[in-house]
Amino acid sequence: MKQLMEFELYKIFKQRTVYITFFLLLLFSTGFTFNHSTEMERQLYKDWEGPITKEKIELAEKEYQNLMKVLDQRAEGGQSGHIITDQEQTQSGIYETIAFIKNSEQRLKNRYKEIQQDNNYNTELEKSMIQKVDLSYFSYNEGPRETVDYASTYALLITGAMLLIGLSTTYTQEYSSKVDRYILSSSKGRESLLWSKIMAALIYACSIVLITETFNLICNGIRFGYDGWTSPIQNMPTYFFSNYSFTLIEFHLIQLGIHLLAAFSFALLIILVSSLCKNSFISFMINGVIFALPYWFVESMNLPTWLDDVFSFSFLYIMKVEFLFHHFNTVNLFGIPLLYPVVALIWILFVSSVVVIVSSKVIKNKEVTI
Repeated sequence: MKQLMEFELYKIFKQRTVYITFFLLLLFSTGFTFNHSTEMERQLYKDWEGPITKEKIELAEKEYQNLMKVLDQRAEGGQSGHIITDQEQTQSGIYETIAFIKNSEQRLKNRYKEIQQDNNYNTELEKSMIQKVDLSYFSYNEGPRETVDYASTYALLITGAMLLIGLSTTYTQEYSSKVDRYILSSSKGRESLLWSKIMAALIYACSIVLITETFNLICNGIRFGYDGWTSPIQNMPTYFFSNYSFTLIEFHLIQLGIHLLAAFSFALLIILVSSLCKNSFISFMINGVIFALPYWFVESMNLPTWLDDVFSFSFLYIMKVEFLFHHFNTVNLFGIPLLYPVVALIWILFVSSVVVIVSSKVIKNKEVTI
C-alpha cells in the first residue's frame, strides 16, 4: 500500500505542467504590483492605535473635515496635479476606518434591539453571537486583511486549477496506456490502488494549499507587515455585516481549514470522474465544469434566493469560505439553528463519503479496456 501511494505521488509530481502552472499562478496572484506600507504610514496608524473612545471618534471626524477643506481649497487653487499627498491619503484612510468600525458597531447594536422581541428558532443564537463581538480597539491591520482576502480569491483559483491539472489524469493514464488490464486484474488490487490514489490526491491537495498559504503569508507580510492579527473581522468591508466574534487570526485559521477540507472533497470527486472517463481532456473538462458552473449560476443568473444558496454550497464557494461568514445565516433542523459553516462542513463530509463509496463500487465493477 505504501509503495503504491509513493508511486501515485511520483506520477502526480513528475508532471512538468504542475510546476509550470503553479509558478505562473503564483506570479499572476501578485497582480504584478508590489505596493507596500511605509514607515510613515505605520507611524500614523500607531498614533491612533488603541481603544476607540468617544473623544477619538469626534477627533477623527473633525480631522477628516479639516482635511477635506484643505483638499477642496487646493483643488480650487488649480493644484490638480498635487491634490493629495501620501500622508494625507493615509490620514484619510485612518479617519474613514474609525468611522467604518463605529458604524459596524452601531449596526450590531441596532440589530440586537431589532430582534429583542423576536422569538424565531435562531433568535437566541444571533443575540448571543452579537454580544460577543468586540469592536472597541483600532490598529493597523493591512497585512492580515490582505492575507485573508488573498485566501478568498487567488488561493481559491490556484487550488482549483492545480487540482484539475494534477488529478484529472488519475485513472485516464492507465486506460490510455492499457495498464488497466494489470491493475484491474483482482478486486483486492483494485481496492488497494483506489486508496493509494486517494491518499496521494489528499497529500497533493494539502501540499498545494500549504505552499500557497506560505506564499500568501510571506508576500503580504513583507509588503504590509504582520501587525493587527487580533483585529476583529468586521474591520474588513466584506464582513461588515458579520455577527461572528472572530479576530483576523482566528478567522484565517478557520478559513484555511474549511478551504483545505473542500479541496480534499473536490480531489475525491476528480478521482471518481477520472475513473469514469477514458480520455484525460474529457475528465479535465467535466471536473472544470463541476467546479466553475455554480459561479455562473450565482453571479450571472437572477435566481431565487433559496436556489442561489443551494448553488453557493458548491466546491468553489465553500473553498472560497467568504459567504459562510459575511452574514448571520442558519438552516432550521427540527427547530435547531445550524450556522452556515456547520452546514458546509456536514455537506462536505457527506459528499466526500458518497464519492468514496461510489468510486469503490465503480472500480470494483470496472471492466478492462480492450
